[in-house]
Amino acid sequence: MAADLIPIQPEPERGGAAELPDGLTYEESQILEYCREGKGRNEIANLTGLSTWKVSTVAAKHGHYFGRIGQFELAAKKRVDEMRERKHRLAMQLIDAAELYTDALTGVGTPKDGQLVAKALRDILESHELLSGAVAEGESVEDAKDSLMDLRDTMRAVRDGFESKYGVPFDSSEAAEIIKQEANQDGES
Repeated sequence: MAADLIPIQPEPERGGAAELPDGLTYEESQILEYCREGKGRNEIANLTGLSTWKVSTVAAKHGHYFGRIGQFELAAKKRVDEMRERKHRLAMQLIDAAELYTDALTGVGTPKDGQLVAKALRDILESHELLSGAVAEGESVEDAKDSLMDLRDTMRAVRDGFESKYGVPFDSSEAAEIIKQEANQDGES
């Protein structure tokens, strides 16, 4: 039944033991391909027409073992890979959210809102660091520090720009009133 689902591919016209470019014989490459697909020793033997001993020997030669231990190791490796991928995907979503919060900092309604947005941004960045192992692949610790310093400087520049434009501290009640008036004007436009 399984042989009907997966057609046996004929051996190339190179002779029985010719080596393929990666140094494997045709039989070895077929066995290893079926191992990567997660097929068992008996199923591979049926599909290739080789003995189960030959399938086990070739697989073991290349680091694949059949049986419960091999299945558990393969399942554990697959689970770790899936978790790594999920962590990476979540870390990327957090970076997208951080960009949105950074944009929101420039248009906050009140200084209190600004503080809440800034705290949310800090929390998002800390979560991203935890998920990504603190340093992204190909990035040094110094690059990560520089990136965070740039973000801090940008946030400081927004605050300083506001304070120099209006002459009041960003976290004052006057600043809250100015921001509220600008928000109302933007809403009317």
